[in-house]
Amino acid sequence: MILLTPGPCMTSEGVRQAAALPDLNHRDPEYLSLVQEVKRRLLGLYTSTTEDWHSYLLGGSGTLAVEAMVTSCIRTGPVLILENGYYSSRIREVLEIHGIPYKALAFGWLEPINLDAVRLELQNGYEAVLATHNETTTGRLNDINAIGVLAKAHGARCLVDAMSSFGADAIDFEDLDAVCSSANKCLHGLPGVSFVLMAEELAKEISSFPRRSYYMSLPMYSGDNPPLTPPVPVLQALRTALREYPEGGAAAREVDYRSKRELIRSGLSEMGLNPVLGPQESSVTLTTANLPIGWTYEKWFEANYNAGYVLYGCKGELKRSCFQVSNMGDLTICQIEDWIKAAKLLLTVN
Repeated sequence: MILLTPGPCMTSEGVRQAAALPDLNHRDPEYLSLVQEVKRRLLGLYTSTTEDWHSYLLGGSGTLAVEAMVTSCIRTGPVLILENGYYSSRIREVLEIHGIPYKALAFGWLEPINLDAVRLELQNGYEAVLATHNETTTGRLNDINAIGVLAKAHGARCLVDAMSSFGADAIDFEDLDAVCSSANKCLHGLPGVSFVLMAEELAKEISSFPRRSYYMSLPMYSGDNPPLTPPVPVLQALRTALREYPEGGAAAREVDYRSKRELIRSGLSEMGLNPVLGPQESSVTLTTANLPIGWTYEKWFEANYNAGYVLYGCKGELKRSCFQVSNMGDLTICQIEDWIKAAKLLLTVN
């Protein structure tokens, strides 16, 4: 089965075999070497990160990393959350659950974040700004670099959910304070490990912030061997995935992903299934397109599934009219071309 989904994604044989290595205890010196290599490689994917940044590895899905970042990196609030999709709106739920004061600036799911509106609102005074980089709801790439500049100019920190962009889309860390993501998307690892990267200044402060959770408290993960049992096999798989990264890091993967995304966009257009966002607005990882006329998503999913391909459904107002195709993961050009041929055939015979 070929996964054309924004997580979990296709993985290499080497990554899967790494998860089946002999048992390793997390107090073993070999485990410390594993963690240190993973952290070093994560911070080395982008040339704009420096050795001053810190990496926190967590046993859990990407949502865990988002909640850990939000609950650990805010002292008292208020914070400004920028919403233009399901996933950025979900961050608001985290703030509500933990009683962190906030204000939400909401934009349409097919609209960019209005930077003028952000600039105006920041004048009211906020401790931090929360934003999603690639809003997976649509595949829109929000301008987190500009948001970070605005936040810094107004004395606020910028915390970023880069779940489906980290490792492929360009990120300038200069004006950011924390970025979270997961192993099983653009990194091509297995589900079960997520992480938060943090600038040194913030990393020094968070131990004095209110502790809102036990398991998600990032100061507890500051060393290479935290007190909680980690998912060792998944970390071994992530190390292999990072070793398999193309020379040139995230910039090289962006080039590869962009060519695959353009192949998908071209194939969709040939089928009359137009992408809802232009290429300049979009992440290199994901395309949202209109459903074929006369097809429900359920019918389109089932037909593709029976042909050997897994597509992804949309949420909210886009659920009935659109679907998603992702080129994340260990996916080849030939597999994408074969899916396009299969999808065209489905539209011809049905």
